[in-house]
Amino acid sequence: MPTETESIAGGGSATNATAYDLARLRELGPALTGYALPFLLIFYLALMGGGYDAIVRSQVGIAAWWIVLLGAAVGVLPSTRITPLACVGFGLLGAFAAWTALGISWSESSERSVIEMARVATLLGIFGLALLAQRRDGLRRSVYGVGAAIVVIGALALLSRLHPSWLPTNETSRLVPGTSSRLSYPLNYWNGVVALIAIGIPLVLGIAIRARHVLTSALAASALPPLALTAFYTFSRGGVPEIAVALIAFFALYPQRLVALPTALLGIGGSALLIAAATQRDALESGFAGSAAHSQGNAMIAITIVVCAGVALLQTAIALAARHGIGPRWAPTRRRALVGAGTAALVAVIVAIAAGAPGTLSDKWQEFKNPVGANVGSNAVSATRFESFSGNGRYQYWQSAVDANATDPLIGIGPGTFEYWWAQHGAIPGFVRDAHSLYLEALGELGIVGLVLIVGLVGTVLVTAAGRALRTGAVERRAWLATAAAGAVAFAVAAGIDWAWELTVLPVAFFLLAAAILGPSAESIERGTSPFEGRFPVTARVGTVVLSLGALVVIAIPMKGAVALRDSRAETRAGNESSALSDARNAADLQPYAATPHLQEALILELNGNLDGAAAAAAQATSAESTNWRTWLIRSRIAAEQGKAARSAGFYAKARSLNPRSPIFR
Repeated sequence: MPTETESIAGGGSATNATAYDLARLRELGPALTGYALPFLLIFYLALMGGGYDAIVRSQVGIAAWWIVLLGAAVGVLPSTRITPLACVGFGLLGAFAAWTALGISWSESSERSVIEMARVATLLGIFGLALLAQRRDGLRRSVYGVGAAIVVIGALALLSRLHPSWLPTNETSRLVPGTSSRLSYPLNYWNGVVALIAIGIPLVLGIAIRARHVLTSALAASALPPLALTAFYTFSRGGVPEIAVALIAFFALYPQRLVALPTALLGIGGSALLIAAATQRDALESGFAGSAAHSQGNAMIAITIVVCAGVALLQTAIALAARHGIGPRWAPTRRRALVGAGTAALVAVIVAIAAGAPGTLSDKWQEFKNPVGANVGSNAVSATRFESFSGNGRYQYWQSAVDANATDPLIGIGPGTFEYWWAQHGAIPGFVRDAHSLYLEALGELGIVGLVLIVGLVGTVLVTAAGRALRTGAVERRAWLATAAAGAVAFAVAAGIDWAWELTVLPVAFFLLAAAILGPSAESIERGTSPFEGRFPVTARVGTVVLSLGALVVIAIPMKGAVALRDSRAETRAGNESSALSDARNAADLQPYAATPHLQEALILELNGNLDGAAAAAAQATSAESTNWRTWLIRSRIAAEQGKAARSAGFYAKARSLNPRSPIFR
């Protein structure tokens, strides 16, 4: 039998073991959160059309704010200290949200402005949750979570092209003629798909280089060629600068460039092989259905598997060699690296000038300003599209945003109203909702103040990432900072040349990386430099709860209105006009400032033959949104049905003046 001393000792050991197990369990939760939160957010939003739909976006925002509210109330959040730079980043986005809300007072459309306010409030909630949930090693975990989600989404997107029957049909090609050959699943927008891939490529490259396990390194490297092939099938020219600038940022900040180079070259080589194989299969490249495309798709799947396996094996060899001290080890000093980079850049500039680059750039700029590009709008968009430099109207959109700002440079025309400005003042025909540039759209809609806030936010993240990567002495942390910074740079470029801000999955990826970049380093957490030791003071906790409640209201009201309108339209299609009218009026009660519910009510009443009621509802819609040409056109039709010819002609003339280039009025 054990003695009393042995029993006491044994009890102590058991107690210590239990305490150790509990500590491991407590650490497991944050670890899973660090990986799972980024992965699930990106994966869910991407599968839900990129989160473009206001209802989907709002549901995610409400979930994020509820977690923030409950976590702050019970003391679970923040997980660790909130750095001053994190406060600056959150404050800039919060100021942008507040300025957007203030913009409702001078906006031509309160409905559109409230929707924009809810959008920014959603992003603010996700950014805040990511900041509050940051833990030790959060930077690496965020890169893994976001990168892994993009790899899975990229694989699904590629399969939707190589074997379309396995996945949902291409909805975009049915709505936008001439786009059947462009890969748009699951974001329903080819440029959105390539922007997500551009964010993911440097993340996956960083994982392949810095992974702690050889298997993880091999899997990450093998994912690079399929991601590149997915980007190729979008035929998106914007993806070229997005990926290129991201990789330049990666190598500019990465601490051991020669160590990273073999993996990067391996990924480039595998990507080149797949893209070369894809260009040899015309039916697949052109997106045609039929036996030829099916056969070529099966062949590309086999080729992709072989290339991925080969890349994985070679990366395994690279990783094992690195672990045994074999491979490039020379690392130039920062000064030598800067001198070398500067010399190379100078030589490149001299060679470019000698080769006539200035004249070529001038010609390409003129081509970019031309709104009609090579084979744009054709049913056979293919790889030849990469040879065109046409901006497809972007120059005109950007110019129009600058013109919109000129009406009131400080405050702009109001959030969410660029569509109406373009319809009335745009330089070329065609429907456009966004200015295809976050920064110029902010300038046009929110004025100089809005532009300064959004540029300040993006700039804070990128400058912080670069500064920390260049200052830190820890090679591991610098590597992950360079990786996250490159992903953030890809979004910054995409947001400058397209409507990336509206595809929620893209800014969410940016803010997840931004939270990790602005968060505390593992070293500072270990040193215990947290001013709150992971806890908020009471005033900060109360403020977080109040802010969360306000944001929930801001997001919930337009979301419930959108749900009611969706139900009304569904009931109308089903022939349940009474229920449809009730839903439309519920939407109007929720959003008395909005035009769309009144317009929906007018259409239902017109369908029922109640022309007087329809005319009254349409008049309310016009009053709420006087620059929306659609409300005037509907009023014109209803007045004509009432036999009021003069009034109908007046409404028609007003609608035409608000959208003079529309084919409807020709």
